[in-house]
Amino acid sequence: MEAGKAARFDTIVTVRENQKKQTTRELHQITREKVVEIERLNDLHTEQQNAFDNSYKNQRTKASNMQIFSSFVKKLSSEITQQTSTVRKIETNEVNKREELSERVKAKTIVEKLQGKFREEFRKDVEHKEQLLTDSLNQRLQTKQP
Repeated sequence: MEAGKAARFDTIVTVRENQKKQTTRELHQITREKVVEIERLNDLHTEQQNAFDNSYKNQRTKASNMQIFSSFVKKLSSEITQQTSTVRKIETNEVNKREELSERVKAKTIVEKLQGKFREEFRKDVEHKEQLLTDSLNQRLQTKQP
């Protein structure tokens, strides 16, 4: 019975460890994705800034070029808005995954503490039974001696 409980604790600890590792991998993946998306957002901002800088250099432009430029800037602005939204979603996922990882670590720690308490109780119980057995044997030996 006691060995079954110990095996169950070992299984639970192993499962918790695997869950923690999986969550850690997912968090790293989200973090890498966030870096890529922030880089893309920065590129879009740079491209928009360069477009504005170039428009001020060419003060005399045709109306058709201005319409093209205006459409280009609107497109860039919309892409920046979308990219900002994407980065925010990723940051939210990252926060949620960090919380999940924290909960998994706590759960694993709790199970490990319970496992330690169980092993300590089991050890004390075994020592107590051994002591009772030793006392009983000593008592029998003393009663048989003349």
